Amino acid sequence: MASKVLVVGSGVIGLRTALELIRKKIHVCVVSPRHPLHPSTCSMGAGGLWMPFHCDDERTDRWSFETLSELTETSARPGSLVEIVPKVSFQRSDNFPIPSWATDPKSKDIAFQTLTLDDLYTKSKSEKFRLPPKVDIEGAGYTHAWTFQAPIVDSPRMLTQMLEEVTGSKYTDHINVETNKYYSTIGEMVEEATRLGCDGLVNCTGLGAKQICGDESMVGARGVLLHFDRGSVVWREQQGSVSQGEGIKESAVTVQEEPYGTETLPCYIIPRGSIIAVGGTYLEGDEECHIRISERERVTENAIRMGIDVDKSKPISTWVGFRPYRPTCRLEVDDTISPTSGVKVVHSYGYGGSGWTVFVGAARDAALLLTQSS
Repeated sequence: MASKVLVVGSGVIGLRTALELIRKKIHVCVVSPRHPLHPSTCSMGAGGLWMPFHCDDERTDRWSFETLSELTETSARPGSLVEIVPKVSFQRSDNFPIPSWATDPKSKDIAFQTLTLDDLYTKSKSEKFRLPPKVDIEGAGYTHAWTFQAPIVDSPRMLTQMLEEVTGSKYTDHINVETNKYYSTIGEMVEEATRLGCDGLVNCTGLGAKQICGDESMVGARGVLLHFDRGSVVWREQQGSVSQGEGIKESAVTVQEEPYGTETLPCYIIPRGSIIAVGGTYLEGDEECHIRISERERVTENAIRMGIDVDKSKPISTWVGFRPYRPTCRLEVDDTISPTSGVKVVHSYGYGGSGWTVFVGAARDAALLLTQSS
């Protein structure tokens, strides 16, 4: 059982793992090369939507439901960093696969439904939530949708809160989340753990694990977003649909079928905190760090499709990031590290586009592995 753990990485997985250890009264040291609020980090730039996405592991649903339970409870608190919104996925027919998590008994509280377009827009009117113009959706050939009540995390504020909690804990012996130091090998991490007096180490370096661990199965799945100011964004007038007025709720919408989107070029909109995020891309192996002109044009078109009046509302920022995808997540004890090193090593990375969906469950498992007797 580890008594003091070095956590490498300060994204959502690293910070939450540190908190799980702290809650078990385990002393921690936390280091990362970049601050969790650095605009390049996936945890910071992510839409914060709870929904398993490109996280291919048999443990994903369990981690997701543990996270869902906490996010749902958090959303009920005044001034919460989590809000619950309708999540809608448009489909071109009634013959579409239902996600495994949607059929689990533990999903009953999210009210997953499959609906015809008419029923969906009737629901939108009665419950007062905004959707893209119905005439456009019908004209594009979409006839059905699935929907559920989805938590969305205000990720920058949640990261700030977690960092403050870790920093202020009496069990935090050392923290530096702007070291500008990148480890080349896991051996270097073990040496750092030893130097800091740690007998445990958890590697939460995300995509960085590709080099550190020589893990060639890791790949960056590039995402692109335009951010609109949520308080001032102007919505297109919609005849026969909810678009304007007091008490109108936002919804999160995704389309992964043509003509609006595909699996690699999804069309989506997510209300997150003070912004409206419009995307996007899922391009494995694409390493371009800046948004391309053609991508900006396409995502702007997606904003129009989702109902934003882009003549009256301009993006306030863009974001490009790289989801840390792996064929299966790596959450395990590293048996290749010799016991004579005196450091127990756990790897926790490769959660794809689901960091904010699995972070609670995954962090609990990592902390359990570190505190179990060998």
